[in-house]
Amino acid sequence: IITDGYQNTNVENIFAVGDVTGRKQLTPVAIAAGRRLMTRLFGGDPSSHLDYENIASVVFSHPPIGTVGLTEEEANNRYGKENIKTYVARFTNLYHAVTERKSPTVIKMVVLGKEEKVVGLHVLGIGADEMIQVRIS
Repeated sequence: IITDGYQNTNVENIFAVGDVTGRKQLTPVAIAAGRRLMTRLFGGDPSSHLDYENIASVVFSHPPIGTVGLTEEEANNRYGKENIKTYVARFTNLYHAVTERKSPTVIKMVVLGKEEKVVGLHVLGIGADEMIQVRIS
């Protein structure tokens, strides 16, 4: 169902949240969107809506992958390649530091401008699902 940024459909007083909107298909996201819709409709805050820009997501693979914010390509397209810098770190997760099995972890951080504001963070490795629970603002 097509909605605007405030969960409005093209029919007056008909709203949609969650998986049916084609946005991030995550239960906590649907709950957050529903709460903001209720705040807007019944809580006296006409500007209340969910910003889908920096919602973390995880692929529960082996090893897991966590991501939030923009990819390097998206950041380059939005802000210009000259304004984007990336940092990549590869290391053995401490979980395996003293074992023979050396499971790699890779972290990529995408930053904007001289202030190096973080606009994207991507993690591959054991614990990525927990590490990515950061908020970029």
